[in-house]
Amino acid sequence: MAKKVLKLCALVLAAITAPIALAQQASEVVVYGPAPKPVPVPGAKPVTASSFDAFKGDGLYYFQGTKVSNMRVAGAAGEGNRYPIAETSSDASQTTLNGNIDVAHAVLNGERRALGRPNFAIPANDGSVYIVYAGQAPLRMAVTLQGYDVSEMPISLFLRTPDNYPKQEAARAGSARFPKGSVAYLATARFFDDVLMLPRRESFTGATDTAQFVGNFSKQIPYCLAYEDRQGANPYAMFFKRTGTAKKGEVALYPAKTGTLFCDKAADKVLAQGEWEERTVAGTKAVVLSFPANVDPLDTGVSQVERESARIAFVEPSKGLPGVRPGKLYQAGASVYDYQYRFNKTAADAVRTAIGAAQ
Repeated sequence: MAKKVLKLCALVLAAITAPIALAQQASEVVVYGPAPKPVPVPGAKPVTASSFDAFKGDGLYYFQGTKVSNMRVAGAAGEGNRYPIAETSSDASQTTLNGNIDVAHAVLNGERRALGRPNFAIPANDGSVYIVYAGQAPLRMAVTLQGYDVSEMPISLFLRTPDNYPKQEAARAGSARFPKGSVAYLATARFFDDVLMLPRRESFTGATDTAQFVGNFSKQIPYCLAYEDRQGANPYAMFFKRTGTAKKGEVALYPAKTGTLFCDKAADKVLAQGEWEERTVAGTKAVVLSFPANVDPLDTGVSQVERESARIAFVEPSKGLPGVRPGKLYQAGASVYDYQYRFNKTAADAVRTAIGAAQ
């Protein structure tokens, strides 16, 4: 039995270190984990082309596990130089873009509106492409896709999670390499307008409106912010400070008790202070938080890839399911990064074969 356990441990270790070993064989230094901005795998050669070009022909491919999605131009330009976009996937819930952030609904005029799939793409003069989710109040974002020629490079090095670690499929790819003509893309997105978003799994705060929400968590009961469970994490229990009917004020952050059913502070010492403000964004009320630089966004519910763009917001939909819900405010013009790679068809076909993905 001991020999079997040792053998299993050796196999797991080999799977984890396979991408690193491949990098060493290729005399490359590959960095995983958090970074201020996505850094291409050393040896990948930048391709000079507009972001719109990636959607032409066979289009852009994205892998989530062994499931594949594809986004491409599906017709000629119409009014406003808008090209229709088609997106197909082996999983209806999977999208080619925005798989790096947890969003399900934009809240416009108090109503949840499922993001769904984009309808149009518009080439931009700055080399980016404008992606439009059509509706009564269209959601628009600018996407910059930087392409890299990855011909003859190890496939495993380009299979990464949204937070820049090797995907499980990286080990499955083994020593397989991309064929000639393979292009991999790194994407950066920017929303045109401030937009309130709700996550795929909504949670309820117990408050029917923003005023009640602030009041509920300004006395005896704190509100525990979401955080990334990791080494060095600092979970926070938050109290609002409010004077009369003011629409803004401060928040005090205390250490939060972990492993408890209800939120509670672990000590009476204030670790940091931030600010809150009630705002109306696209016809929807929300309490928006901001924190000083010494508060790690990962300890407030903001992920590494959206740290420049997202602020925690408690959103009050006025239609559909009522009640204040934790969400985020994505700020217009701020960058949302993605450490995952997308691929052209040549590269995608090689990835499919290497990891046994659906056709």
